Amino acid sequence: MAPRADSTALNVQPRQRRVVYDGLAQAPDGRSVKELLTDFDIPERDLRETLRKLDEAGLAQRVKGVWKAVSIESGDGADGNGTPQDA
Repeated sequence: MAPRADSTALNVQPRQRRVVYDGLAQAPDGRSVKELLTDFDIPERDLRETLRKLDEAGLAQRVKGVWKAVSIESGDGADGNGTPQDA
């Protein structure tokens, strides 16, 4: 089970991961690795490892070859109290 996405999870990440997360967060439709390589001066191997680490931390997810940032405000569809917003 992945940890819940919150600001604490983001704040403990190394700078490179925070920068990549911020880049993903600015593209709500997501970005492919190829697109991200043009945005960041990071070797492909390091970028892929960064994305995997963000995924493990619950801060990013890959859907059909596109990486998206997980919103830290509503990471699991709950409000600040942990209750579902649709309830």
